[in-house]
Amino acid sequence: MIKRTFMIGLASTALASTTLLMAGPAQAAGSVENCTMTDVLPHTVVIGVKAKRVQFGVRTTCDDQDVKFSVRGAGVGTAAHAFWFAACNYDMRQGPTNYDCTHGGSGIINPIGGTYRGYDFIPGNDLTGPNPIHAEAFVDADHNHLDDDGAGHFGESSTINLLRQTRFGDSFNASPEPVRKGKRINLTATLQTADWNNGTWEEIDGEVEIQFKAAGEQKYRTVKTVSAEDGEVDARVKVRKSGHWRAYHPATDATSVSTSGSDYVKVK
Repeated sequence: MIKRTFMIGLASTALASTTLLMAGPAQAAGSVENCTMTDVLPHTVVIGVKAKRVQFGVRTTCDDQDVKFSVRGAGVGTAAHAFWFAACNYDMRQGPTNYDCTHGGSGIINPIGGTYRGYDFIPGNDLTGPNPIHAEAFVDADHNHLDDDGAGHFGESSTINLLRQTRFGDSFNASPEPVRKGKRINLTATLQTADWNNGTWEEIDGEVEIQFKAAGEQKYRTVKTVSAEDGEVDARVKVRKSGHWRAYHPATDATSVSTSGSDYVKVK
C-alpha cells in the first residue's frame, strides 16, 4: 500500500501544492473506502515572541486521490465550532467560521498571552510541549473542494509539540584576540528564550556547548559544556590553533536548539 503525504509544503511561506510518496505500512485510524490517515504534520513548531503561520499536512494511504484536509487545536470556551487555531486546504463554503481556508492548509498559532481550552485559561508558557490536535480529511474525486462524492470524512487525533525559541543574538564574544598558543581565552554569551506569557525575551538557565572549528576544517566540535546562569555564559578554554568559536544550546523538552554567531581567534 502506498502512503502519501498531502500538504502544501511545510515551510510557512510555501504555497505550491506538493504530493510526496511515503513508503511504509498503514496504521489504524479513521478510514473511508480503504483511505486511511496515518499522521498529522508537523510534529514540532518553534515559536518566538510573535504568532507564527504554520503549514500543516496529513499522511494518508489514499492512492492517487485528491485529499482535502483541515487541522484544528483544542476548542475555545463553550463555542461548538471555535478553536484556538484551525486551517484547511479547501474552500470551506459551509461550516465553522474560524477555519482559515485561504492559505493552503496553513494557520496561525499564537501562544502569546495564553488561550482558553473549554472553560480553562492556559497561560502562554503553559502551552509549551504537546498540545492536542485533530485532523479531518475527505477524498475530493471531482476536485470541487467539497465532500459531495459519498465517501465521507476520516480523521486522526494527535499532538503538536510547541517549543519556545531560544537565541544568543549577537552576544557571543571570544577574547583576547589574537592570542599566543597555549594561552586561555574567555568566551561569553547571553542565552535567552521567548516568554510566551508576556511576548518578550528572557534570560534563562541552560546547557551550552562551547564549540570550535579550526581554520581549514568543515565541522565544529564541542570543546567544553557549561551552564548558563540567568542567561550568562562564561567559559575559559586553552587554545592551540587559529579558528572559529561559537556557543550552541541543544534543544530541550521546552526550548529549541540555537547557535550563536562565530568569533575568529588567531593563535600566534
